[in-house]
Amino acid sequence: IAVTVNNKKLEALPSQTILELCRLNDIELLTMCHLDGICDIGACRLCLVEIEGFNKLMPACTTKVAENMIIQTDTERIKKYQRIT
Repeated sequence: IAVTVNNKKLEALPSQTILELCRLNDIELLTMCHLDGICDIGACRLCLVEIEGFNKLMPACTTKVAENMIIQTDTERIKKYQRIT
């Protein structure tokens, strides 16, 4: 499926999370609670991303990609929440 991350057009599998897509495409996201082999719960809130059409920031580790999703990973709003966290 077609997804845009930081103004870059990418192809993703419907089962992928935003975090998986970003890691496969060398887009860095902060994480703390995401560890291989452990279920993701989005508890640390460091991997938050902005998604066009959503009012709140979403955790990349638990949010699945969707067709034509437009995602930003490095905005001032995200940085503010990461500093608070």
